[in-house]
Amino acid sequence: MKAKEKHKQNLLTYLGDPDNEFPKRVEYPGILKIHHRTLYFHFSSDELAEIENEAIEIRKKRSTRQRAVIYKALYEGAKDGNVQAAKEWLERVEGKVKNQTEIDFGKHVIANSLNIVEQLIRRHQSE
Repeated sequence: MKAKEKHKQNLLTYLGDPDNEFPKRVEYPGILKIHHRTLYFHFSSDELAEIENEAIEIRKKRSTRQRAVIYKALYEGAKDGNVQAAKEWLERVEGKVKNQTEIDFGKHVIANSLNIVEQLIRRHQSE
């Protein structure tokens, strides 16, 4: 394997790990254990940007555990009556809701989907 490819793979491995902080470019030589001139000998600024973009996609795929923790916290907050957490949870699970919607709950019609969750939680808390 050529040095450039080896450095690229090592950089992708490091940057693609969601447990690592995403470093500034000045830190790359330390990660790769090379001199900064060697980094820029092998990679242009555009090539580093491409590697960073690729690493971000890898990081997204590998961040399931971290996302699960966040989703659980949102869900727990929603169950406890946190309106913002409920809205965020529903948007993450169901997708973005249209701005204007009417939902008929028998005696009660709730309009404007942006307030639906808030109204449902308040109604549930007052019962």
